[in-house]
Amino acid sequence: MYKLLIADDEPLEREGLQLMIERAFPQTFTIFHAEHGRSAIQQVEHHRPHIIFMDIKMPGIQGLEAIAEIRKMDAQAKIVILTAYDYFTYAKEAISLGVIEYVLKPAKKQQIIELLQKLLHQITEEQAMREQQLTAREKLVQLQALSETAWTWLLMGKMDECSAHTFTGMEFEKGYAMVIELEKSDASEREKWEEIVKQCIKQQRHCLCSPLSQRQMAIFIEAEQHERIISFAQSLLKQLEKALQQRVKIGIGTIRSGVDGLKRSYKEAWTAVRYVSSFSRAIHIDDVPITDEVEQIHIKTNGNVIEQVEMFLHENYCYDVTLEEVAKYVHLTPYYFSKLFKKETGQTFIDYLTHLRIEKAKQLMRDEGLTVKEACYRVGYKDPNYFSRVFKKVTNMTPTEYRQEVCERL
Repeated sequence: MYKLLIADDEPLEREGLQLMIERAFPQTFTIFHAEHGRSAIQQVEHHRPHIIFMDIKMPGIQGLEAIAEIRKMDAQAKIVILTAYDYFTYAKEAISLGVIEYVLKPAKKQQIIELLQKLLHQITEEQAMREQQLTAREKLVQLQALSETAWTWLLMGKMDECSAHTFTGMEFEKGYAMVIELEKSDASEREKWEEIVKQCIKQQRHCLCSPLSQRQMAIFIEAEQHERIISFAQSLLKQLEKALQQRVKIGIGTIRSGVDGLKRSYKEAWTAVRYVSSFSRAIHIDDVPITDEVEQIHIKTNGNVIEQVEMFLHENYCYDVTLEEVAKYVHLTPYYFSKLFKKETGQTFIDYLTHLRIEKAKQLMRDEGLTVKEACYRVGYKDPNYFSRVFKKVTNMTPTEYRQEVCERL
């Protein structure tokens, strides 16, 4: 049923128009009456009619004044002026107020019927359009939530990269991970708590938030190196404890780039939050004291440490890389890292780096035709004589002999 308001100070006019409409459109309209402008405004406020027939000349608040007030609270209603006054100024003002039609009394039955048919068609189309827009908006919200969940699961190691990429792309390239752990565990409150955490963080930072699982949420926050991460985490912790009415602890990873970097930052944040023994604390991975227990946790949650080290060395072998620097890179003590590296690779750190540099030097002389000196400097040695001694120790020939042998083959 559609709602229709007839505003006219003449009862016979209102009743005659209602009878005409009900005969032409049986069981289509619920019709309300208003005898003056003030009553029309009240009826619109209470009933929100789809269509309004409004007379201009009425006692008290005039028709155009009433329309101006009605438009403030309802922009959708279809308003038709039905009047005996054929004045251009009235028509001009009516158009400015969004009036659909300006009909002169006495209106013919066919004119009213055709007008209502047109208005009903417009209302039906607008309702369908609004429904489509709402449906599209709901789907967009669902896809955005699905995409956010997919990416956070990927960065937490719970989804493979191909699956995540079927959704939208990563929203940022550089940032850090934060793991938030709640003190309480209540399945009935999980969705509410999850929404509170998201609202608190998203109001302040551009980020991706995972679902709440086993009292923990992973947050991936866009950031640059200069960001004051610790102060933000401490402030956030206080906000969350107040909003959630429970204690919270936060672990924070380092700022890194790309998917692999954010994955690593998450593992750091997870290690840090595991270290925090009491709630109401936030700690960065760099502030976690390195102990055997922490190192065991780190290795357990970051099982590809040696793969990361090998990748790091292949990218940085030409620089002055020390065991201490690499141990710090993977958040291990030099002693523990040295033992772990020997166990996993069968070589000491120095032997591994030496062999890597010599292999790269051989490749440069063989494939790019570099001289001994050029290869020496390119792989990180500053003294060609020392480079020659190391080369011979590893290969049983000098760099010059190797180069001559390669040239003969070519």
